[in-house]
Amino acid sequence: MTIGELLKEFRIRNLKTQKEWTAGIVSPSYYSKVEKGIHRITAEDLLAILTANQIKLRIMRLVL
Repeated sequence: MTIGELLKEFRIRNLKTQKEWTAGIVSPSYYSKVEKGIHRITAEDLLAILTANQIKLRIMRLVL
């Protein structure tokens, strides 16, 4: 599963349009291409979208 596919799944579960989901962080047209796998999203924009939509991240520590 790609980041775009996962974001789309979260967005649909939250019953939001792409415009509502992106909250002015990136344009809906750019975001649409992220969901389709045409464009990549920066880590900064990804975190901003997740934060704006109250999606919590679990940070796992890797022990090498």
